Amino acid sequence: MIPEGLFLDRINLVYKKILPYVNVTPLVKGSDILNEYLGTNIYLKYECFQRGGSFKIRGAINNALSIKKEKLKNGITAVSAGNHAIAASYVANIFNLKNKIFLYESANPFRVEICKKLKANILFTNADKAFENVKEAEKEGYIFIHPFDGLNTLQGSATLGLEIINQINKLNKHIENVIIAVGGGGLISGVGSLIKQIYPNAKIIGVEPLGAKGMTKSLKVKKPLKKVKINSIADSLCAPLHMPYSFSVAKEIIDLMINVSEEEMIHSMIDAYNNLKMILEPACVASIAALNYHLKNDLKNQNTILLLCGSNIDFQTWKKVTSY
Repeated sequence: MIPEGLFLDRINLVYKKILPYVNVTPLVKGSDILNEYLGTNIYLKYECFQRGGSFKIRGAINNALSIKKEKLKNGITAVSAGNHAIAASYVANIFNLKNKIFLYESANPFRVEICKKLKANILFTNADKAFENVKEAEKEGYIFIHPFDGLNTLQGSATLGLEIINQINKLNKHIENVIIAVGGGGLISGVGSLIKQIYPNAKIIGVEPLGAKGMTKSLKVKKPLKKVKINSIADSLCAPLHMPYSFSVAKEIIDLMINVSEEEMIHSMIDAYNNLKMILEPACVASIAALNYHLKNDLKNQNTILLLCGSNIDFQTWKKVTSY
């Protein structure tokens, strides 16, 4: 059952609230050649063109606008492998907030540099210590903006689902499948909850790397894992744990989970360059990998939303990863 806070009327209000701070990203119908290649009627949602480079800005902005100003005076804190750190840094910058942004030591230097340009107060950590670091910051009064859990964060992700619905309706089409990369689960929970309210028969398909399949395992054991073994080039999808609220939504709306290999993501990065003329990070192409290597022709003649969730990668890193 979808929580009341994610009902369509509530998300309409959230969307209007955050709209001055986010981009309405394009939904583009695939060419006949691309549809034939991927084996479905593809609609690409370019959330990689979002401010901050990913969908994360939606939840971060909604948190900032929903928390009482008195509490925000103490500042915000966040933890991330990169994309959420950029979103939190962006929020701190535009609202002039104190901040402690915990970044993984393994974070791509390109993402670190973006945070620095946004004048973030960066502290380096790792996946094992990150959430403990945040708890300490909370004791100091900082408000934690969660990367993938909590009502405010999921409402932000849900606005992306609402935007997709509005755009597909303008094209006089309907949604039969949505393919979404999964890290902590906040994106698929938010987007999927909105899609299911309007298109209850649509399939919500989640994608995780083989080296970070925490949601896949959590769904099997029917509870969110408190510790996930992670080892993947798709660092944006390497959530070290899962959380009760987002999992409670995810388990209601996910129809299928697919696990993609490192090689499949690398090949999909090259495919995205060749077919879309875009340089995309591994997490962003996970949905392409799932479609191309695991679902090819299973979705023939169906309308499929392929969510390009975000991409913050520099050319040198892209070249290094794809030249394995």
